[in-house]
Amino acid sequence: MITIMNIRNHIIGAAAIAIALSACSDNALDLEYGPEPPLPEGNNAEVVIKPKAIWIDVHANFERLSKKVSIDVELDKIKKCGFNTIYLDVKPGNGYALYKSDILPYCNTFGNLTVTRDYDDYLGYFIEKCEELDIDVIASVGGSGFGSISGTDDNPVRQGFVYDDPDKWRDICQMRNIVGNADEQLVNIMDEPPSHQASAMLSPAAPEAQDLLLDILTEIVEKYPKIKGICLDYTRYADGAGGYFGMGPVDMQGYARYWNESEPKPSEIITLSGGIGPKYAKWNEYKAATVCGLITRIRQRVKSINPDCEIHLWASAHWESRYSTGQNWASKRYIPSGAYWTDTYNTTGFADQLDVFVTGAYASNVWIKDDPSTVWSVEHFCTTWNNYIMGDCKCYGSISIAGYDAIKTAEATFLCLKKTDGFMSFELSHMNNANLWESTRQGILRYEDPSQVTVDPDPLY
Repeated sequence: MITIMNIRNHIIGAAAIAIALSACSDNALDLEYGPEPPLPEGNNAEVVIKPKAIWIDVHANFERLSKKVSIDVELDKIKKCGFNTIYLDVKPGNGYALYKSDILPYCNTFGNLTVTRDYDDYLGYFIEKCEELDIDVIASVGGSGFGSISGTDDNPVRQGFVYDDPDKWRDICQMRNIVGNADEQLVNIMDEPPSHQASAMLSPAAPEAQDLLLDILTEIVEKYPKIKGICLDYTRYADGAGGYFGMGPVDMQGYARYWNESEPKPSEIITLSGGIGPKYAKWNEYKAATVCGLITRIRQRVKSINPDCEIHLWASAHWESRYSTGQNWASKRYIPSGAYWTDTYNTTGFADQLDVFVTGAYASNVWIKDDPSTVWSVEHFCTTWNNYIMGDCKCYGSISIAGYDAIKTAEATFLCLKKTDGFMSFELSHMNNANLWESTRQGILRYEDPSQVTVDPDPLY
């Protein structure tokens, strides 16, 4: 489950924490795990072997995976740990390609890192090696991100596809209001500081942006027929920075067409004091309808080329906070209520356009009992997802292991496998930095074959 834009981007920088936690070695595993009792030894129930995936982020592994031998070593560890699937970033947030593209420049530089590879096709080599190891490849594509924003606010580094030709793309990049600005001025995401945004994102409403993304996906699916699927990442509006994105001309005009009314002012959506304006709920529906329409087009295009190519999408498991990004990953039959949603908001749900929703259960707590006052636990998200999806697609539980110790890693891994249709761990650099391979394997074994669960005093790797 693209530099990358929300919690996953920010936790890339948590290597120091992860390394410190490696002192909590895997031989400290407590196999009682948590409030749910372990599966009985000798369990006769047939265990379904589910997809078990690890995400490989471009930026965090940029130097590590610049050589064939390093890819070989990592894939060997991935296989031995029990994974059978990888999510591989092939078009990250800078808008460059990690595959042989006729549309996008090849990504040899990311931020302040430049690499020289001993192969000419990142995705192609991964597919070749994964086929030998019987590992499925899901190609991750950042749908809206086309420029990297890094460095510091005083010395920002802006690079990538839209910055290579800013005059062409500036007008269809996402824009946000400035809370409290009576002149209704907007900020273009291309000009945001690194502390606010990590990627310059095109508006999902712009026909040029939609066509560009569809052409990229067409190219990948046609050139790499052996991939298991495409995972859409950040195919949405941006969030954060004290305002809500999507207020540029392309979206204001889109709102007017959608609702058959005049273009709104930013202050009618979010008031000058930062409150909810009279058109706020209708604004949320417009953005969700825009994203739903784009994902519907993507599904039609991909399936027309390869009907067996799966459509995955990663998003935060916290559905209630996704309205500001236009990301209604629920079923059209799920009907919310409240000031943030219109009576027809449910029509924008896109679960029926996915084969797999990868729910980002990125919580520091594994069990509800750890803090019953909050919904932010892996257990809550892995047991409530179908309240929203309502059977429209499969769901894989995904966790971020940055900051996790061995116990939490094993418990959360097991929980995702037990309560959803599959599992994804984010991500490879965290697994290596904190040496969480064995604890992950123990979590997998607890679900698939509990009789084999052991406390091995020697690290697996």
